[in-house]
Amino acid sequence: MNDLKIAFISSHRFEDGAAIRGAVLVADYDTKPLEFRVTAPIRPTFYQKTLYGELLELHILVELIALPLIVELKEKPQIILVRDPIFLGINDKQMVPTILILKEDEPLFGKNIPTEQLDSANSEHPSLILKTSENFSNELNSVQQQLQSIYSRRNILEPFSRNDIACQEVHQQKLGD
Repeated sequence: MNDLKIAFISSHRFEDGAAIRGAVLVADYDTKPLEFRVTAPIRPTFYQKTLYGELLELHILVELIALPLIVELKEKPQIILVRDPIFLGINDKQMVPTILILKEDEPLFGKNIPTEQLDSANSEHPSLILKTSENFSNELNSVQQQLQSIYSRRNILEPFSRNDIACQEVHQQKLGD
């Protein structure tokens, strides 16, 4: 259990939504950072927006952000956590379970998909809901048990804040442009 590695993947919009970057933070069982990566900014053109239509965001988040980040990782995670349901599309393209983690009061998307709950011993941390796509639903209970032991000691949402701040800093420094 102590060798568990968790990837926290998120996307960030800049320049009034014209640029999108993805970030991944791989952390250990104590949420200590092991690896951090950020994509170059993706700036969809008018033609890409036209040709992809409503599929553009899925294409950008899964094909251009998440999958390249995962492939480049030196520290291979056993679990991938995301806050955006679009990232669940990763599950169709690789073998590490991607889990959507939501606060209890955030809306769930999709019907008849099993969920698991995480409760924290710290009353300041909200109850969380875990959800995944159908192809990893059998592993959801096992993932919940692994994450529950972490959530009893650490705020499992906090690494997403680190992702946000680090990605903003990278963008402000124009790294990867």
